[in-house]
Amino acid sequence: MRRILGVLAALFGLGLAQFSVENLKPSLAAVGGTQGFGLEASWHCQLFQPPVGEVPPVLDIAYNVNGNWNGAFLFRYLYPLAESLQAGVGMGVAVPGFQFGNTSLYFRADAEYDLKTTLGAPFFLGGDLGLAGNKLAAQLKVGYRF
Repeated sequence: MRRILGVLAALFGLGLAQFSVENLKPSLAAVGGTQGFGLEASWHCQLFQPPVGEVPPVLDIAYNVNGNWNGAFLFRYLYPLAESLQAGVGMGVAVPGFQFGNTSLYFRADAEYDLKTTLGAPFFLGGDLGLAGNKLAAQLKVGYRF
């Protein structure tokens, strides 16, 4: 059942997403937190534009120094709080170790600060606090958005 839920959520998000080069926003970030230190590759594209903020489907793939791989697919709502600062919440599925038998619901709150205006390059600082199954996950990240 969990596998079916994960596949359906991914297909739904991909089917509704407005794919184009401008909307696809890959990023690479160094992360550290409750699951260790490592790298995270993330892709999101704009699903639809509400009056304020944005709702992108997000695919995260993370590898930490302990050799563990993790994946997550979620929809999140990002709300602009100040210039270059966004915060939001999301819901989706997490796949620890890419073992689809361990797929669980994933709730996440996150914030991102865009450093593009400060540094002139598309770097960002971010933080996530999430709950996947019965595990609390928190991490800080610094990354580059392509």
